[in-house]
Amino acid sequence: MGPSQTDWNSNDEFFKFTRGRFIVDEVENLRKREIRFDMNRLARVAADSVGSSRCISIKKYPDGMFSKAFLMSMDDGREVIAKVPNPNAGVPHFTTASEVATMDFARKVFETPAPRVYSWNSQARSHPVGAEFIIMDKIEGVPLSQVWGTLKLPQKLQLLLAITRLQKQWLSVSFSHYGIFYYIGDVQPLEDSHYVKDGKAIRDSEFAIGPAIGRDWFDADRSILDIEKGPYKEKKITALIWYRQIVDALILKDTAITRPCLWHNDLHDDNVFVDPNNPEKITGIIDWQSCHISPLFNHNPDPAFLDWGGLEPETLDLAPQPKLSGLSPEERSAAVHEYTIQNVLIGWRKLMHAKNPDLYRAVEFRKTAAYGLIFLAHRTFEYGEAHFQSLLVDLKDTWADLPAVNSDIPFPFDFSGEDFERIKLDSDGAVAGQILEQLAETDEEKAEYERFWPFE
Repeated sequence: MGPSQTDWNSNDEFFKFTRGRFIVDEVENLRKREIRFDMNRLARVAADSVGSSRCISIKKYPDGMFSKAFLMSMDDGREVIAKVPNPNAGVPHFTTASEVATMDFARKVFETPAPRVYSWNSQARSHPVGAEFIIMDKIEGVPLSQVWGTLKLPQKLQLLLAITRLQKQWLSVSFSHYGIFYYIGDVQPLEDSHYVKDGKAIRDSEFAIGPAIGRDWFDADRSILDIEKGPYKEKKITALIWYRQIVDALILKDTAITRPCLWHNDLHDDNVFVDPNNPEKITGIIDWQSCHISPLFNHNPDPAFLDWGGLEPETLDLAPQPKLSGLSPEERSAAVHEYTIQNVLIGWRKLMHAKNPDLYRAVEFRKTAAYGLIFLAHRTFEYGEAHFQSLLVDLKDTWADLPAVNSDIPFPFDFSGEDFERIKLDSDGAVAGQILEQLAETDEEKAEYERFWPFE
């Protein structure tokens, strides 16, 4: 290293999680988000990838939960983004390889403004940088988070219309398999792996569908599970066996919502970039890590930046104006804010219903008890089996109403009174346990809460 060059490795904050603190298991959460590598080498790779002489500035963006991103400025004015996955980001090699291929596919086939990649590495041990990385475009524009709160309602609706157009492009392509996208040289390709666009099957020599490695498949220690093969005494295993007996009845025989789709499931306001002078225009979508091909109903239909945390709207009718008389200024402001957010969501759903009816059908399916069972079965190791079993008991009364059930197929379980009582107790206990887990930070606090807990 020359005397005039900066030793980027001396900045310890580059490698640690510095965005904030963790209330629960802070030491472990920080460990999973710390990654050590040679930043000097990474800066050299970044400069070479765009034909610059050297990197003269590195700025770390606020930490993501699974990756770190850096703005690297070159001596000739070029700027690039360097992204490095944390240890908790997913499966080594596959996580980075799939993100690069997915962004390329999104740009070329979806015509979505995803970042262009200049250099990347998915083999941490064999590269001098000592980490996986992606060097890519700095997207023009600003994050939506900087302007969303200042937009007028017509501007917000125009932006949502632009999101609708993007999602329509995503819906225009279907796939032969569920999984994740890669370049063909990075995975063992599936036989007859292809995608369909404009009614034509494309057997592309560049892309391939490979194994699913999204965090849903590996969080909560799923990656190291040694599943019990029997006899089945464990309640979670029993719940999943029950699920297998009813899954065909839960899923609608509707290919419009079950067909394999590639989707960006995390459209929060820092992942969507817009033109600051024309904020209704989307200039880029970032963070395609772990985007996967799965049934349409399994994808998030709504952008996260809509930020509606209330109940699902039952109809597409706008919410009535709140009654403001008698409220304090703070209460009025809160009521108007909630009213606005709710109606922006309904406006979004109206656009979806008109422009992307298949996606709206998926939204309607996600409101059903059948989808609730699918959701909980998928997340048994996080949320436990008690909620699933409780919903399953309730399903007995509406079994014949499921669209996928023939009238001559009986409910496949015969729960006894003791079963009902046990499942109810388990469900109530699970709710209490989750609340205790959220409230108590130490074993001592947990014991104290349990001592005075008013619910049995």
